[in-house]
Amino acid sequence: MKLKVCFSIHISIHRDNTVMDHGEKSAKPMNVSSLSFSDYAHEEIEQTRKRHQHSTASNYRTAVRSFIKFNKGEDIPLVDINSTLMDSYGEWLLQNNVSKDTLSCYMRSLRALYNKAVKKGYVQQCNPFSNVFTGISRTRKRAIEKEDIRKLQQAVLPPGSFMRLVRDVFLFCFYACGMPFIDVAFLKKSQLEGGFMTYNRHKTDQPVRIKLEPCMQEIINRYISNDREYVFPFLSSSDEDIAYKEYQQKMSYYNRTLKILGKKVGICRSLSSYVPRHTWATLAFRSAADLLVISQALGHTDTKTTRIYVKDIGSNKQDTVNKELLNGIAGILPLYKSLNSRK
Repeated sequence: MKLKVCFSIHISIHRDNTVMDHGEKSAKPMNVSSLSFSDYAHEEIEQTRKRHQHSTASNYRTAVRSFIKFNKGEDIPLVDINSTLMDSYGEWLLQNNVSKDTLSCYMRSLRALYNKAVKKGYVQQCNPFSNVFTGISRTRKRAIEKEDIRKLQQAVLPPGSFMRLVRDVFLFCFYACGMPFIDVAFLKKSQLEGGFMTYNRHKTDQPVRIKLEPCMQEIINRYISNDREYVFPFLSSSDEDIAYKEYQQKMSYYNRTLKILGKKVGICRSLSSYVPRHTWATLAFRSAADLLVISQALGHTDTKTTRIYVKDIGSNKQDTVNKELLNGIAGILPLYKSLNSRK
């Protein structure tokens, strides 16, 4: 079935049947009738990579590769993306034993690429992803309990060891409102000022500002060095692309060490770089913190409604929630300092 296509008024249609996106000063003229999905997607992936959103670019690339494989290695015109095609792709993924969460990840990536094309005026919005699964299935719980946090605090680990660094960074991620490991690894000294830490999430580019509590500052003081621009000793290169490759290697080692650490201190649930984030959100929610405050602290941009309401919530409320949560874990602020003051 042929899909009827209308083009946005935000593009110019030239005599040679090409379009130019006015939002991109250096954009190349693209032929409306022959603009292929993969050519467009690869251009978007490259632009995403240049913005140093490496994880997002990688997700896009994997999803496009999977979609082209479903289409038997053949590319298609961008305008041929429709709900029937995407429904068939979803069924193909399930038939090939792809999990629902992986399917959702692929669909969200393809939807993001498609929506960018709509925004640039290359296609009219036809909602091709309206029937496919783009949520998160109920899987095993990733959050741990307060008692597990205390076990990590009290673990006696060799000074200067990688396992101690892993333990400290895991706790730092938790203390910093569930800060993602990638943002901790890329955290620079210049982002610490006036008792606050500011960063933009690598995944969404959403700005986050967090008050440095004593337990966070104590960990920073342990690892910060005049010889390094990064706060923690995971990365060495100032080149973003090289640093990202370093990050990927260190994250793998970090997660392997976390699993060993968890067993060592007697935590039943498997530890990973995702656990601090899920744990902070879970404990904050249990403490009756406003859901919108939690969303802001995590740097989420999931829904338009959340983004609209978050603008009206002051960061002081977020800081108060985090301080109360940390103090609620058996006086975590003074406890952590006393336990780890020993070199």
